[in-house]
Order: sequence, then structure tokens, then C-alpha cells
Amino acid sequence: MSRRITTLLAALVVAVGLSVAMPPAAYARDSLGIPKTVNGHRTNVGLLILGHSTSEVGDYPTKLAQALNARPAAVDGRNYVVFRVIQGGDGGFLWNKAMYAPTDPLYNRILASNPLQYCTDGAGNRWSVRRVKLARSLLGTDPSAGACPNSSAPISVTCTWYDSAGPHTSTGFTNCWQRMDVKLALIQDTTNRSWPVDDWTGDGTMGTGDYFPTNRIPNSAAYPCPGGASGVVGTQIDWNCDGTLTVADQSHRVYASWLQSLSNALLNDFGAAGVQHVFVTQKPLEFGGACTTYTEPGCGLHAVRTPTPSRPFDHFYHPWVYWEYRAVEVLLATTGLDSRIHLGPTGSRRMWLRSDDCYDVGITTWSIPATVGRPATISADDNEFVGGTESNPDSFGCVNGDHIHHNTAGGWLMADVWYEGLVPYLA
Repeated sequence: MSRRITTLLAALVVAVGLSVAMPPAAYARDSLGIPKTVNGHRTNVGLLILGHSTSEVGDYPTKLAQALNARPAAVDGRNYVVFRVIQGGDGGFLWNKAMYAPTDPLYNRILASNPLQYCTDGAGNRWSVRRVKLARSLLGTDPSAGACPNSSAPISVTCTWYDSAGPHTSTGFTNCWQRMDVKLALIQDTTNRSWPVDDWTGDGTMGTGDYFPTNRIPNSAAYPCPGGASGVVGTQIDWNCDGTLTVADQSHRVYASWLQSLSNALLNDFGAAGVQHVFVTQKPLEFGGACTTYTEPGCGLHAVRTPTPSRPFDHFYHPWVYWEYRAVEVLLATTGLDSRIHLGPTGSRRMWLRSDDCYDVGITTWSIPATVGRPATISADDNEFVGGTESNPDSFGCVNGDHIHHNTAGGWLMADVWYEGLVPYLA
């Protein structure tokens, strides 16, 4: 959290007696015991990258693998290879599961998503394009049997991998994936737009009252439950269609269940093509369209505002990208959670807070060594605003001029947060 935010929040707490949660302590992380060598050769580690287009623009995956592969053989020495299963458009719910039958309580929920992210087969089942693409990538087969023509083919991969005969080069996602000795999944995604997570009550916490409000869901066709029930209680979504609003309908708990469903599938449903461990984090800070979503006097990308418990940043932004950290915390606190599911960064808000710093104070400290090629410093995004106008915005800070996607510096920022968090697991 930047010094400016910390100071303003402290003043706010003193002035009006508000309770503001500060960043939680880092989660403990023990070595996963991944060997450095297998049968005398470098261990091939596949990094399966899942998430929103934010993971692609700025290309943090390549930068992360570059940093990990630069670690000395005496410290690490493994061979890290990136495998992208990144999909643009709405996030979160689109990874929940592959197919929704007409009797599924969530059958209509998918209609709130970007229309390019789902399809319907001849039997009326609805399919998630993201999950179809995931299966096509890992297994080489299409679970929808061609029902999703808009399901893009796996992203092309050319990989270097090792065995006792030395390094080899192969092509093809599935072919390269099969060559990996250890497989890890990195999930960096968001719920935003279709089913946004937020502190809807504005009290600075996530709990009673923080359900999905109908006025924030972009398509009312997504409300009804099978059998004709409205799917709405008052002005809020009855997510599980049981006719009442309970903790199971709270937006952050629903999102946590999506993350758990995807993680469990990656760990258990793909046989030898599945992963051994899953790491999760929220998206970095982003702004796009925030002023049209939450209007206040003087709203602007570089206008300074007074933070509140519900909106604890002194600029405008998508607050649901912030509040999704609570979903990550709920996931990690789930009773009986598979021990192979981990927090990626060192803290549940680490990705967001580092990108927050990049926006208004810049970045001067790093975990990735300078020898890897990352910048010495990143100037603040605020520096692009000169004399009342933006000046070459793509060259300042961590985000492009659209304030949604990240530039090259932003890719290094994300890679650094992941690197900092993963290294202890790789000890």
C-alpha cells in the first residue's frame, strides 16, 4: 500500500472512527520439494497460465519464466516452460465448469457473460469456451464435440525440454505439456463485468448484504432458476436457487467456489495431464470505465479522492478487482481445502497493492535481480498526466493508456509479484 494511501486511511480512521482492515500477514509457505533434477537431467516444470487478458498484455508469463530460468543451478536449475490458456472477455464464472445442463441451477447464469465465452449444443446444454479450450489444450480433445466453434485452438507452443540425452525442441501444446516432469497452474483472473464482487453495502467488510445486486448484472435473462423460479430475492441474486439469501449467495464466497472448482479440476480431472499444484491471486489494479461506473465530483484517472473503507484507494478504479482478495482469503480458509492449492503472492492483496504503488508512487524495489533485464525503476502512472493532459501514457507506469491492460513495465511488475511468492515454494 503506498504511503499516500496509508496516511489518508490512518487520518480517516482517527477522524471518524472507521475500522479499516490493513494488509494481512503473509501466508506461510513451505518448500514443495520439487526436485532440481529427474533421472540426472534438469527437471522440466510446466507453468500453466490461466486467466484474463491482463495476464497476456505485458506478458508477465515470459518474464516470470525468464527470471526463474536465470536462477543459478546450485539454487534452482530447473527448466521452466510457459503454457498459456489465457482467454479475453469476462472472467471468473467462465472457468467454473465445462458444461451446464438445462437443469443446472447455474444454467441461466452464464447468459450474463460475454456471448463469445459460451455456446449451446443440440441438446440445449451450455458450454464454457474457456473450459473447452483448457481441455483441448491439455488433452488434445474437445469435450463439447464441436459444439463451440468459437473455442479457439490451444496457443502454439515451441518448447525446450530435457532428458538423459540432453535438450530437445518440440512443438505443439499437448506434445510439449506431456514432456513436463512437474506441472504447476498459475491462476490470475477476475470476476469483473458479468458477476462483480464488491463491498456492496459500503461498510468496509464483506459479509451480510454483499450479494450480487440485480442492477449490476448486465443481462436479466441470467436471473431465473430452472423450473421457473425468479432467481431473485428482493433486489439480489439467489445464486443457488434455494429461495433464500444465505452465506452461500455472498458474492465473494461464490467467487471462491469458482476458484476451488477450477483448482480441483486441474488437480484431479485430467489424469497425467493434470497439475501437481495450483497457485491463485487476484488481478492487478485497473481503472477502465470506473468513472462511468462510480461517478463522484471530479472523477478522473488522475484525480485524487479521499479513500473510504469501501473504496480504499485515492484514485478511481474497479473496486471489484480490489475486493476479490476476500474471495482468495475465503478459498484458502475453506475447511478441507486440497493442500495443493496455494496463494501465489506473499499476501492476498500483494498483486493489487503493488500495482497501486505503481500507479501513484512508482516502483523502486524488486525481487527479480536486475541481471534478468527488468527495469531499474518504474515511474508512476500519474507522471503521464502533464499540464492537464496525458503525455505518451503507454510509456509511463504499469498500465497502457486504456488503463485496463498493462504495458511492458506492468508485465515486469506482475512477474515480480509472482516470483517473490513462488521462490519459497521452489526452495
